[in-house]
Amino acid sequence: MSAPTVTRGGWVATGTSAGRRATVGAAPGAKSARTRQRLLDAARAVFAEHGYLDATVELVVAQARVSRGTFYTYFESKTDVFRHLAASIDQLVGERVVAFDRTTGRDPMSNLALSTENYLQLVREHADLYRLVDQVAVFDDEVRLGRLRSRQGHVRRVASTIRRWQRNGEADPTVDPDAMAAALVSMLSSSAHWLFVAGDQRDEGSAARALTAAWARAVGLRGASDPASVGSALLSAE
Repeated sequence: MSAPTVTRGGWVATGTSAGRRATVGAAPGAKSARTRQRLLDAARAVFAEHGYLDATVELVVAQARVSRGTFYTYFESKTDVFRHLAASIDQLVGERVVAFDRTTGRDPMSNLALSTENYLQLVREHADLYRLVDQVAVFDDEVRLGRLRSRQGHVRRVASTIRRWQRNGEADPTVDPDAMAAALVSMLSSSAHWLFVAGDQRDEGSAARALTAAWARAVGLRGASDPASVGSALLSAE
């Protein structure tokens, strides 16, 4: 069996542990899923308390109350478990913002409103994770590129939604979908960051209504002239 190597975050195992990881990854069961989530939750708590640089695998396994071997059955290193945590943000956005349940006949404004409210709530609930990702992206290219790919995916979805609205006669046909989508995604994500991650003090409901109005009017969405009818965020794209 190959000898493990030592990093600032702890041991990086090979051999038997690497084999167990491959086995668990290929056929995860309910117990394995629970253990993996337990480790992710523990790692998130440790990163939040100690910061990325001072967090170690030993602290994670102590928090999770599992053995070091159990950790390496699921993750290669401290870096690996953090990257999985960072990637979970996209999964959450997909579940709660992009693929939320749309009732039959719901109009674009209502979809817009619900998706923005869900997005702001998600960032508020996971501000600690967003803050950590911002920190680690400075020196971890994989995390930085993951953020970029995530943004690009959101922009594509928003552009697709704008095009759909234009085809249906629900939005201004002269708007450039790609350029507008990039600008609006930036506005929404930056506003959420300042509001929940950086500590700006504003009412969440008022912020959602203002963002909704800005987005809807920017694309000329039908009904956008009435602030009371405006919903909130184009991340509800197809």
